[in-house]
Amino acid sequence: MLFLATPSIIAYMNQAFHLVRLQKIDLQIDQINNRIREIERLLKENNIVQIAEKAEAEAQTGFKKVSLDLKKCEAEVDAQRLKIETNEASLYGGKIRNPKELQDLQNDIASLKRQLAVLEDEQLGAMLLVEEAEALVKKSNSGLLQARAHFIAQTSDLAGEKTRLNETLQRLTGERDAAVLPLDPASINIYQRLRTQKHGLAVAVMEDGACTACGSELRPEEAQAARSPNNIIYCSSCGRILYSG
Repeated sequence: MLFLATPSIIAYMNQAFHLVRLQKIDLQIDQINNRIREIERLLKENNIVQIAEKAEAEAQTGFKKVSLDLKKCEAEVDAQRLKIETNEASLYGGKIRNPKELQDLQNDIASLKRQLAVLEDEQLGAMLLVEEAEALVKKSNSGLLQARAHFIAQTSDLAGEKTRLNETLQRLTGERDAAVLPLDPASINIYQRLRTQKHGLAVAVMEDGACTACGSELRPEEAQAARSPNNIIYCSSCGRILYSG
């Protein structure tokens, strides 16, 4: 679609030139604002630390559980040994003389010792679990410290980057204000509408007879018209303003 320039060639060329300049500034501003939002999200979230804290808490909980299990095993082993000592004291104390009672007592002691062996095996297994849990606690503590140190370093880097971006944004805002001054209200309205519709890209430079935004080739007469200072056209494919440079 072809549009004749108004109100004059010089006016159009000035408007087109300043629109391209304005768009370059706006695109930089968009990138900076997107990065600032990303930095703010990263600063707000500390998933790495949260994950490390959860792992450390789970390790501590596991350690407490197996420690209690070990204490229970130790208590059962101690109680079993006390029973054996008591029965052996009775067996060898000389107070029991009845052969059957002595035999029954010996059988009881043998049974208690077999049970003690089982309990001692359980105690050994519990001790191994405690050692493993203790090692896991140390590892999770180290991981938590590293995660916190990483987050502090990352926070410092991101905060510094955000400061620099805000300084650049302030400079670009001043440049944008200067770029808007030569533009008439109608051009600004068209530009803003197209920026909204075209994902921020209102003006496309024409290169080698094609729109650089969508890649569509123009018909020879359209390409020629775009090169002429007397005409202004829009890309027939994507609808953006075409600027021949």
